[in-house]
Amino acid sequence: MQSLRRIDIFPKFDAKFEQDAREKTVFGAAFSILAIILIVVLVIGEFRYFLSIEERHELFVDRVIGGDMEIEVNVSFPQVPCDLMTLDAVNAFGEYQGNLDRNAVKHRINSNDLQHISKARPMDNDGKVASIPTHEDGAPKSDCGSCYGAESHPGECCHTCADVEAAYNRRGWHFNLNDVSLTQCAKERLQHAASISSHEGCNLWAKFPVARVQGNIHFIPGRAFTILGQHMHDLTGGEVGKLNLSHYIHTLQFGTTYPGQANPLDDKATILADEPVNGRFNYYVKVVPTTFEKHSLFGATLETNQYSVTEHFSPRRTTPAAQGQPQNQEQQVIPGVFLIYDLSPIRVKIFEARPYSSLVHFMLQLCAIIGGVFTVMGIIDAIFYHSIIRVRRKMQMGKQS
Repeated sequence: MQSLRRIDIFPKFDAKFEQDAREKTVFGAAFSILAIILIVVLVIGEFRYFLSIEERHELFVDRVIGGDMEIEVNVSFPQVPCDLMTLDAVNAFGEYQGNLDRNAVKHRINSNDLQHISKARPMDNDGKVASIPTHEDGAPKSDCGSCYGAESHPGECCHTCADVEAAYNRRGWHFNLNDVSLTQCAKERLQHAASISSHEGCNLWAKFPVARVQGNIHFIPGRAFTILGQHMHDLTGGEVGKLNLSHYIHTLQFGTTYPGQANPLDDKATILADEPVNGRFNYYVKVVPTTFEKHSLFGATLETNQYSVTEHFSPRRTTPAAQGQPQNQEQQVIPGVFLIYDLSPIRVKIFEARPYSSLVHFMLQLCAIIGGVFTVMGIIDAIFYHSIIRVRRKMQMGKQS
């Protein structure tokens, strides 16, 4: 038993001796109060930290093959009327988004405050299918404009907008200059729209699924149409080159937004100037597949995407022509806004977790706080106490001498 007592690290003192050996001071009381306050504050802070949720990230190679993702885009053009702006989406295989017209709408907006001045209008080709004029033997006529079903006899050609209007009038049909499917009226439509572009703009919104492959979304002034299975844009006419393509990107989102997500192109204004700014705006978007796990009883998981972006602008300007060529040739730049996206091979996993892995870890941290504060305050109190004792002794020795 005697040898066992020697390893006792908690020696006991006689109660009378311990009472006589203790000396309580004002400094000691002050340090005790300060220690209690510090312990309470630190314990409360640690308890709040224990209950908090922090966000953590992991990176790994994306093993998902194929599938779809949903894109939401919302862009305003303050200086371009809706009759002049088209929206298309195409992937790396050259496949156009077929149901985009059913998932997109246009709003006429005020150029100054971007507020809607009309109800939503479906973004489609409003379309009548262009009939192809043929000879009597059935061979298609070359250089013969379609009358869009209003021809009075097979093979009749409508070369100009006036010809189309006359054919409609003969049929008793309503003729609408703003019908974007009327190819022959493109120039007249552009002139009319450009004349009102100073005070009216267009907001385009779309939400649609696409395959998880490289692709682009483009906003191009002019007219989009399909002929013989080929998707085309009509950019003829000098009015297209004079349009101000300043724009405001309200939203660009790939998938569902997770809590706290910030997209770099949301609420981005690009050259909102009064003078015409015309050219090709390229936004190169790198889409990062993301898995978000919310800390909850049921462990909800959300599959979505983040993205980063870089941008480049190619102005559309006239350049001196070579000898023998017409003057002031337009550079071969398709004006518009192009959102070119590609998927990253790296997937990000974002998950919410408690800062402590277990309750035991939290209890150990509390013990460290309480013990640490008492130890440090005890050391400081001892330093003050012994310093005061030494000063008193020196003062007494000085008086005696």
